Amino acid sequence: MNSPERFRQNVAVIMTDGHGRVLLCEPIDEKCQGTVQTVQGGIDEGETVAEAALRETQEELGIDPSLVTIHGVMEKTFPYRWDDDHIAQRASGFVGQEQHFAHAEIEPGTPMNLDAHHREFSTVRWGTPQELIEGCWERKQPGIIAALEHFGLLVVQF
Repeated sequence: MNSPERFRQNVAVIMTDGHGRVLLCEPIDEKCQGTVQTVQGGIDEGETVAEAALRETQEELGIDPSLVTIHGVMEKTFPYRWDDDHIAQRASGFVGQEQHFAHAEIEPGTPMNLDAHHREFSTVRWGTPQELIEGCWERKQPGIIAALEHFGLLVVQF
């Protein structure tokens, strides 16, 4: 009998500036160069999605949680598989991540320290929701699109 695949619980933070822009984070990992992503990371045991979003924002951007407003958390989650070589490198037993989405906001000009914990990004910049969709890893796109729509950050054009 096959055992079910295990997905790591993960939070992806759609960070906005109150002016329609989203934060585009460029990973430092050479394999991911040329892509963008959100602040993201594992959800610790007993931690809510909002708590994980604040912690990850502090770890990856060096922003004090008191400067971050959580506008909402999306109930629906989006699992995605890692590439086989990535799975083989990890001893966790997970085959991918199940992303939970949070919408957070900071004031434009809020100071960031990308070296606050363990550097994840080569750079971060403000951009459009469309740039996030087009620049993110293809496997994450369905979740990113759904989250942007859910939080009212992406207007579907007909």
